[in-house]
Amino acid sequence: MIGDKHVVQCSILGVPAFRHYGTEIANGAIVDNSWRYGYRRVDSLAEMAGGRPTWVEESNATLEQRLEAARRAESMIGHCYAYSLLGNNCEHFANWCRTGVAFSQQVIDGLRTILGAALMAAGVILLAAGFSAARAAEA
Repeated sequence: MIGDKHVVQCSILGVPAFRHYGTEIANGAIVDNSWRYGYRRVDSLAEMAGGRPTWVEESNATLEQRLEAARRAESMIGHCYAYSLLGNNCEHFANWCRTGVAFSQQVIDGLRTILGAALMAAGVILLAAGFSAARAAEA
C-alpha cells in the first residue's frame, strides 16, 4: 500500500546481518537509498528484494500520512546526497519518509552494543587494576 515501509532481510554468509528499507509509492514502486545508487525508484519490491525475505513494517498511518510519506519519497528520486551508514542510510530515509524524522534503529542498536561491550571491557580492566592495587598494598 502506498506509503508502506518495506523491509528486506539481508544476510552475510547465510546469517541475518542487517535490513534494507524502502518506501512504497504509486503503482507498487519503491524508493530507497543505497550507497551504490543514492535515492532511486525501484520498479517493484521483488526487484529491491533480489530474492531475499521481505515484509511490511506495520503502521496505523492515515491515508493522508501515507500520501505524505510517498510524496517525501518521490521528492528525493534522483538525488545523490552523501550516503552514510551512520547518518544517512536506507532506514534513515524510510523513517524520514514515514515520520519526517530521519533515524535508524539498526544504528542505535549497533552503537548501544558497541558501547555496552566497551563499558564491560573497561569494567574488567578496572577490576583487574583494583585487584593488582590491593595485592600491592598487602605486600
